[in-house]
Amino acid sequence: MTPTGVFSSPFVIFAVALAIGYLMYFWSRTVAPVSPDTPNKTMPYVGGEPSEAQFFQPEYQFFYVALFFTIVHVAALILATAPPSAQLWAAIGYLAIIAVSVLILRWEQ
Repeated sequence: MTPTGVFSSPFVIFAVALAIGYLMYFWSRTVAPVSPDTPNKTMPYVGGEPSEAQFFQPEYQFFYVALFFTIVHVAALILATAPPSAQLWAAIGYLAIIAVSVLILRWEQ
């Protein structure tokens, strides 16, 4: 492998970018002024006033909505990255399996 091939490897580029990021992080800690610890640093702050804890319960079960979107997006990803030589019946069968899983997911509510 040539030196340009080694230096253009994704692993080498990732390692170099990670090293540069760590160097910037440690350098910025030495340059930044020391901040005093006060209780107001960890207090929630919204719009100029201290926030009060509130409880909000959505009308729907968020888990089912998140699982639905995950199933649909993974199905779209699988179909979009399928090779051109894939059979049409395989794609239709996969969509049928996804439709049954969404139907079961909807039925459980």
